[in-house]
Amino acid sequence: MEQIKVLHYVAVMDRGGQETFIMNVFRNIDRDKVMFDFLCTLRTEGDYDNEIQHLGGEILRVDQTKIEGNLKRLVNTYFLYRKLKQLRREYAAFHIHSQHAMDAFFSALAAKKAGFKIVIVHSHNTNTDFHKKFHFVFRPLLNMIPIKRFACSRAAGQWMYKNTNFEVINNGINTEIFKFSQEAREHVRGHMRWSEKYVIGHVGRFAKQKNHEFLINVFEKVHVIVPESVLVLCGEGELKSEIERQVAKKGLKDHVEFLGVRTDMALLYQGMDLFCFPSLYEGLPVTLVEAQANDLPCLIAEAITDEVIINENVYRLSVDNNEEKWAKEIEKISKKKFERRNRERIMIEAGYDMEYVAKYLEEFYLEE
Repeated sequence: MEQIKVLHYVAVMDRGGQETFIMNVFRNIDRDKVMFDFLCTLRTEGDYDNEIQHLGGEILRVDQTKIEGNLKRLVNTYFLYRKLKQLRREYAAFHIHSQHAMDAFFSALAAKKAGFKIVIVHSHNTNTDFHKKFHFVFRPLLNMIPIKRFACSRAAGQWMYKNTNFEVINNGINTEIFKFSQEAREHVRGHMRWSEKYVIGHVGRFAKQKNHEFLINVFEKVHVIVPESVLVLCGEGELKSEIERQVAKKGLKDHVEFLGVRTDMALLYQGMDLFCFPSLYEGLPVTLVEAQANDLPCLIAEAITDEVIINENVYRLSVDNNEEKWAKEIEKISKKKFERRNRERIMIEAGYDMEYVAKYLEEFYLEE
């Protein structure tokens, strides 16, 4: 069988949720049959660029205008159309990853006009921080274009397509590497100097959506009632320095660890005692799937879809002026005795094993 190529459209291949999902698929798909390349709008090097090239993929760039204002979107759409016109004969499909109907509409329109027969829009979120009213304006226009519609959850699909038919593609993971190990836990806790600590973890980009400011305010209260607690923050982002200043101002520098972007999250989950995730909105976060695969108790915001709840150790609270409630809930959880177990079978049965997800997408690309 001749290899086909799929072109994924993203901003940059950093370690965000949707990018991690794409990489999980890329690692597990039969690359003799289906190869991934990536068309990026940003010129900066992504966290995954080297691995992509090692796996045989290519990183391509599309020009972006420096014009500001209403013309910007149209000029960038023309640049994308021009680039895709050059590439259309190389690729079987153009796979757009987005959270905004306006962006998805213009990208899909450019791809269709450039000659791509198979255009996929993949919804990865349930809200946006940017031009929200335009999302609702362009959603019916997006639904008029003949595209394939994917979403990471039912909620993310309804956000992007409303009542138009779409298909949920689970954010699968390698369940084998995330399963709990007492031996690994003891090793990580010793290495990270967490042995005597109650470790609260968070993984996510430092952006408004992730609600770090709220998390720090909660932890300030937690640390008073659970003095052996430590907060571990993994990730980078535009608001990181602001959160570092907030931590310093509250006198918590010795109790909050900023670990940056990590390649060893499967190990770090082992050493944590609680995963805390107060996001304002999410599609279906890969990190919560990973944490549950590790049987790590999770306290999450009610705004996050209940589709992400796979096992019984997930607790939900509203983030609306509820810092005190979150702190008390964390105190209550800290006093429980959790016997963490191997959850691999449950994750597989729930459809979150990446081997299954990758095989499904492989067959989709080949059949289309």
